[in-house]
Amino acid sequence: MNLLTPKKNNLFSPLFREQSEKALVLAADWAVRTQVRDSWPAWDANKGRFPYHVIIDQKARARQPQVLSTCWKTARAAQGLYSAFLVTKDPRHLEAANLAMQYVGTLQVCEPGQDLYHGTFLEDSPQGPHIAVRDGIEAMQGFLAGYAVTGNKRFLNRATAGAAFLLRMVDRGWFPFGTSLLTGRPSGQVHHFCFYAGALVMAQLYAMTGKREYLTRGCIPWADTILEKHIRSDGALGQDRSTENSHHVISRGPLAGVYVNDDGVGVALLGAYAATGKKKYLDAAVGAADFWTRTEVDLPALAANPAVAIFLIDVYRITRNRKYLPVIERYMSRTLALQCKLRDPMLQGCFIGEDMAAHYDKSSKPTDYVDLRITAYALIALAKIAARRPSQLGCSYSCFGF
Repeated sequence: MNLLTPKKNNLFSPLFREQSEKALVLAADWAVRTQVRDSWPAWDANKGRFPYHVIIDQKARARQPQVLSTCWKTARAAQGLYSAFLVTKDPRHLEAANLAMQYVGTLQVCEPGQDLYHGTFLEDSPQGPHIAVRDGIEAMQGFLAGYAVTGNKRFLNRATAGAAFLLRMVDRGWFPFGTSLLTGRPSGQVHHFCFYAGALVMAQLYAMTGKREYLTRGCIPWADTILEKHIRSDGALGQDRSTENSHHVISRGPLAGVYVNDDGVGVALLGAYAATGKKKYLDAAVGAADFWTRTEVDLPALAANPAVAIFLIDVYRITRNRKYLPVIERYMSRTLALQCKLRDPMLQGCFIGEDMAAHYDKSSKPTDYVDLRITAYALIALAKIAARRPSQLGCSYSCFGF
């Protein structure tokens, strides 16, 4: 069950809501327009994927191969489209979301003999050799968002298969960032902070199925781990000392150690509060939100702007404390300024900011691309703001809507 009931009245001004809805429609229409489709007889195994990012300069774009969305980006974009559909009621947005999750379903490991990994998801493509736990959690979020909107039991079944894999990993005490399906060798940091965003998925599964194991073996212990290991002395989500440098967290500067792009860890605390009613989770989330009210520094990752706003909107909706409103508006104003207005069908409506630009081309910068990461986050945040009624609130990166 979900102990939270959203209030009937909207929390945002009509002007802010109208601006957000216009931007939401532009971004959702971009996703529909650029999504891979097929028709007889030219079938395409990439059907449902989106551009991972698009180079803005057309000449430079022509020299580079098109990169398509991986598991997590496809699933996060689908969550944004489900959220958009609840506001716009445009059937094209729903169709695109369903097609995206149809593709993500082809990434789920169902191979005979892979009992340990059964239910998890390949990271890159159906023929890829690598699984990533956080990608699988994102896929589960997408399937649950789809189930909440459509009632399609196949979506729920895929999410529960993913949850079974995660709980097997808990039993083994083994949570590597990724694993080679061919060798079984783990890769990346073990017990990375973003895994614990899975507490939200487990809270949602508990609410949707009534099965307590999702609460007792998943949601509560993972949310408690966030409290124990990922709350800084100043209340922020993060670590007082960190050596990581990524689009999630940096090691230097005024925001060193802060999870600027927390991958949903903050909302996971709110999900734990919704599932249990335990105030310690809400208190920690409010403390993290209050950190952002005291922070005037520009965020080091462009996608962090809508990511922070997504979290703050739910805190604002729960607490009704208007001190969060100007902070939400500040981060969303920075986000809206990044929406591409160029009349290029591959660009218009998408958001500028590939925070991993140097990963692909060391000479490039984030603003050389429009990108699906920031666009998916923006879709979710904009839909939360544009929603006029509780029935328009999706469960994507949210403690409401389920």
